[in-house]
Amino acid sequence: MEAALRYYELSQAPIGEEDAPSLDGEGDLAAALTASVACAVLAAAGPQRSRVLAMLYKDERCASLPIFPMLEKVYLERILRPDEVKAFGATLKPHQLAVGGDGLTVLARAASEHNLLSASKLYNNISIEELGQLLGVGSDRAERTAAKMISEGRMRGSIDQGEEIITFEDADANEAVGKKWDEQITDACLQVNAVVEAMEKKGLVPAT
Repeated sequence: MEAALRYYELSQAPIGEEDAPSLDGEGDLAAALTASVACAVLAAAGPQRSRVLAMLYKDERCASLPIFPMLEKVYLERILRPDEVKAFGATLKPHQLAVGGDGLTVLARAASEHNLLSASKLYNNISIEELGQLLGVGSDRAERTAAKMISEGRMRGSIDQGEEIITFEDADANEAVGKKWDEQITDACLQVNAVVEAMEKKGLVPAT
């Protein structure tokens, strides 16, 4: 994520100024912007990544980049197909395909987390076995990925290991319910105050 932000800053650097980075022209700016998009796609799925993807997607310059279709699909939280992931991987640098301690490449991990987050927008719940099939990994791997993202606060949900089901929580829906509840409490308090004031005026209760 840090690399994505730094590359984005570089893509906005003015050309020709003495204190500007050594950029040869529009080609270098486009290369920096492309690198920013690639790093954002590879970053850990979650709210911070979503904010950076939104920033890039709204940048009109990105629409002309060859990498834009991948940016658009990731930003819109659509499921990535294996052939799309493979084609994107062919454009990456060797260090971006390094294998981590979990046995996954950076790309494989990013695609798996992205698809899991996308699935959380489509399903209320899903069996761990079905989730593994959706992500193209074993059920154990799917469960570990979901547990990690939930524990790190990058996805809302819970895992029932007995039933082997993952239940997703809609953050927007929860926020809407909470807001409605607050409004109902406020309305009830106003009604109580109105009743008390009416009773005071009639001398039914001592004035406060």
